[in-house]
Amino acid sequence: MQQQKFLQLIDKYLNGEASAEEEQLLLNFFESFQSDSEWDESALGIKKQLEDKMLNRLQQAVQKSKSQSHPKMGRLFTLRNIAAAIALLAVIGVGGYYYILKPAKQLLASKNKSAVKHDVNPGNNKAILTLENGEQVILDSARIGTLAKKGKISINKTKDGQLVYTATHEDNATANDPIVYNTISTPKGGQYQVILPDGTRVWLNAASSLKFPTAFTGNQRRVELLGEAYFEVTKNALKPFTVKVNDMQVKVLGTHFNIMAYSDEIAMKTTLLEGSVQLNRGGAGNLLKPGQQGVVKGNNIQVMDVDVDAAIAWKNGFFEFKRASLQDIMKQLSRWYDTEVVYEGKIPDDEFVGKIERNVKLSQVLRILELNHVHFKIENKKITVTP
Repeated sequence: MQQQKFLQLIDKYLNGEASAEEEQLLLNFFESFQSDSEWDESALGIKKQLEDKMLNRLQQAVQKSKSQSHPKMGRLFTLRNIAAAIALLAVIGVGGYYYILKPAKQLLASKNKSAVKHDVNPGNNKAILTLENGEQVILDSARIGTLAKKGKISINKTKDGQLVYTATHEDNATANDPIVYNTISTPKGGQYQVILPDGTRVWLNAASSLKFPTAFTGNQRRVELLGEAYFEVTKNALKPFTVKVNDMQVKVLGTHFNIMAYSDEIAMKTTLLEGSVQLNRGGAGNLLKPGQQGVVKGNNIQVMDVDVDAAIAWKNGFFEFKRASLQDIMKQLSRWYDTEVVYEGKIPDDEFVGKIERNVKLSQVLRILELNHVHFKIENKKITVTP
C-alpha cells in the first residue's frame, strides 16, 4: 500500500465511509506497522514521518468531535499501537457510546472483572477553608449561605459549590490595613471554585491549595498556589495580580490562565488563554501571549505554542492527553480518584493521545487503557499496574 493511499483510507475510516473490506485492509496494515522488519520504506516513506501524519489525522478527528456530544467513556490511543488507536476512536450512538471496531468492543467485554475488587468513584466538589484564626470549615458538608463575616468581609457558600468572598468598600482599603489570610485546600479527589474579594474566579484542581488575603489592600493583589488552578483575573490596572508558586511569580493585570505546579511533576507549566502574563523566576523573565505555555524546569523557562483546551480540560470535566506517558496519566488518575499507584514489571513507554470524561468510575478509565496492552488491578484504593 502506498503512503498516500493509506492516508486516504484512514480519512475514509474516520469519516465513517470505509467499507468492511477497507476496514480489514486497514487493520492488516496496522499489524504490519508494528514490525520494523516488514516496513517498506521505498513505498511508504520514513516510518516516523508517517506516524506523525497518522497522529495528525487522528487528532483532527478528536478535535472535530469537540463540537458534538461527548461519549461517556471517551477515546484514547497510543502512538506505538496504532491499531488500538483506530479501535478506540469512539462515536456517539443512541443512548451512549460504542466503539467503531467490533474487535475492540469484544475485547472490552471480555475483560476479567475480578481485577476490580473495589471500584472507585470520581472526585467531586470538596475542600477545606482555613480561616485566619486556624478554624477549619469543611466546605462539602457546610451549609449553604453565610459561613463567616468579619468587618468588611462576608464569606458565602453557594448551592452550586462556590465559595464567594464579598468585600464592602474595598476601594477604601489602604496598605496600613491589617492583612488577613485564608487558605482553601482541596484533597485528592476534590475540586472547588472560589471567587476572591476583587471578583477574580479561581478553579482549584485536586490536591491543591490557594492562600489569599480576605481583602486586597494597597497597590497589589497577591496570592500563593500549590498544585493546579485556573484563574480568571478581574482587570485592575492600579493593582497588578501576582500568583506566587514556589520560587516563581506570575504577574498579570487581567487575564485567563492555568498554572500546573504539583510537587511530583518535573516542571511547572503556565498556560495563557487570554491577555498576557509575565513569568519571573530569579533573574529570568518571559512574557506569554495567548496560546502559549511557559514551562519552568530547573533554572530554565521555555515558551511554546500549545493546545490551551488540553491544558484546562480538567476544569471542563475531562482528562485530555497529548503524547502523555502512562506515568503522567496515572499521576492524574491518582489525584482525581484519591488512589495509590504502584508498578510491577517493565511498563511500556508508549505515549497516549485522547480524551476521557472525569465523571466515570475508575474501572471504566482503566479498561480503556487496558486496550493498549497495559493491565491494572484495583484493590482498597490502590492501583497495581503491570505489563
